[in-house]
Amino acid sequence: MKFATLGPAGTFSEVAAGLYQPEQDHDIQLLDNLVSCLDSVGKECDAAVVPIENLTEGFVSPVVDYLVQRPLRIQAEIRIPVGFQCLSNRANPTQVWAQFVAAGQCNSYLHKLGLPIIHTASNAASLQALLTAEEASAAIVPQHISCPETLQILNNNIADNPRNETRFVVLSATSEEPEFIKDQRWKSSLLLIDDNDHPGLLVDSLQVFAKQQINLTSIVSRPAGSQFGDYHFFIDFDGHRSEPGVASALEELTAMNNIHWLGSYPAAEIGKQ
Repeated sequence: MKFATLGPAGTFSEVAAGLYQPEQDHDIQLLDNLVSCLDSVGKECDAAVVPIENLTEGFVSPVVDYLVQRPLRIQAEIRIPVGFQCLSNRANPTQVWAQFVAAGQCNSYLHKLGLPIIHTASNAASLQALLTAEEASAAIVPQHISCPETLQILNNNIADNPRNETRFVVLSATSEEPEFIKDQRWKSSLLLIDDNDHPGLLVDSLQVFAKQQINLTSIVSRPAGSQFGDYHFFIDFDGHRSEPGVASALEELTAMNNIHWLGSYPAAEIGKQ
């Protein structure tokens, strides 16, 4: 199978893609933006592995918004730890390269470092800039990237949250879902589309889950883009659509709202599919 994920080489996305069905030989295509990855699904690629939620930064809005327009199916989720290190080409660096998201997740360390920050397009670009720099410099790069012999590690754990992680999803254009296994923990996702707004829309919908004693694991609102006050809702919850409680909840929700079903899939442990 051919998978699209966010490049360049060395990204957390590439690591996550490599963890999906590692026993099989997959062709991983590294693309330069998330929309390109998502657009390729069902065309140039069979599926895409994209980030959907970070423990500290929250949901990845472009992915959620894309699913409103094209509700691809979630086949699996992958959770990986997100850690960063600071590398240097010499002692006493005078500047530091950092991708903007990495800089935000290492804000405390960078503040203490007190150096001018040069923002880059990717973590790989930060490392490449450091490797070719003539002046004493540093760079923030992911922990999973080995330190080149020409560089030194200033600090090997600099993230503000040492427990930070990112959740990725495997998206496909097929309506097929993973086979239901009773003793496995399952999650499901859907989009509640706001095109039939009425007072209590969200409350009424959430009460459907409560009535069936279904645990919601996340809910995020996204502007509908029509007028202020109109929102779509991305909802994750425990359970599989084959289970009676979930099936009843979905039937009731569908009668009340416009629902984009995104799939049931095995819940992942950190570092595993």
